[in-house]
Amino acid sequence: MALDRHALMVGLLAVAVGPAGHGADAPASPAGAFPASDKGGFQYSEPPTWPEIELDLEPIEREVAEQASTRCGTPLAAAPLDLGDADGFMQKMVGKAAGAAIGSLVGGFLGGGGRKEEPELYKDPIRRRDKARIDHPDGDARLRIGGRMYEDGMLVSARVDRARGKGTFHTMFLEKPDCSRIWPEQYLGYGLWGSWSLSVSVTKTTSSYRNGELVDRSVERSNWSRSGEFDASRGFSLWDEVADDDQLKLILDPDQAFLANLRREIGTPAWQEMGFGEPTQGIRDAGALFRVTPADITPGTIAVVHITHVDDGRYRTLGFPLTIQFEEEGRLAFTLMNPDAP
Repeated sequence: MALDRHALMVGLLAVAVGPAGHGADAPASPAGAFPASDKGGFQYSEPPTWPEIELDLEPIEREVAEQASTRCGTPLAAAPLDLGDADGFMQKMVGKAAGAAIGSLVGGFLGGGGRKEEPELYKDPIRRRDKARIDHPDGDARLRIGGRMYEDGMLVSARVDRARGKGTFHTMFLEKPDCSRIWPEQYLGYGLWGSWSLSVSVTKTTSSYRNGELVDRSVERSNWSRSGEFDASRGFSLWDEVADDDQLKLILDPDQAFLANLRREIGTPAWQEMGFGEPTQGIRDAGALFRVTPADITPGTIAVVHITHVDDGRYRTLGFPLTIQFEEEGRLAFTLMNPDAP
């Protein structure tokens, strides 16, 4: 049976429906009411005003935050992160990079006297024999990683031995069981994949040039790593942006709330900080310098490395959750955490 779309929509809005032509018994039409329909002789009144209900999300958000906070310092910190559709990824990243630190960081690669043929690289102070080889459980990637502890800092050096699509570093960080994260003060590029490209933001920062001459590349940067106490109201929101259309969605799952917070807190990814415009190729060997002391590495603190790859047309990450062991002469050793660890 075919339904008349107009009649169906009007019917859904009706609050009083009755046959016309019954004298005094016929419903009166208030001012501004719908005109009588010529289909079946029915009259329709104005649509009702639906009640509004205010929902207090604070107790729900507090409960989700409390549950999400129990995930800190666990392998969940290395769960895959979805970075978005690979098509059009460059344009989106360029828009986000406008006015950001990337311009000056790439400027450091180019030097003060004009363009170089390749980015400036540093020498890795961690010997190859002091690095552990760690395979990702999915079999798609392998790292070589080692480190050294100093009186006022920690250096973590890693090489992407194998990665589909020549993945590069998306982030490295330390995570404590109390949910505070320590981020690198600086990333150091040691070596490149066979091909590479500098960030397109070099050509987008036209406001930094006058008459073809560079006039400004400076930005303000903190000399300390980011860290802090866990704050449930800040750390785990019930709302998150959908990756590709920037729309908010409601999150009630603690695992997803934890990962959404992590993705937001990462901010500028490592590959972009080191001057590259796409999360593939580019840097293959890198170091992360943390401004910490040995006392800051409390029991249960883990190191996490995310590298990028393309999967079914989307940029995603593969994460390595790593326990930290202190060895002789300040050396650090890393082992892959048990994926079932609490």
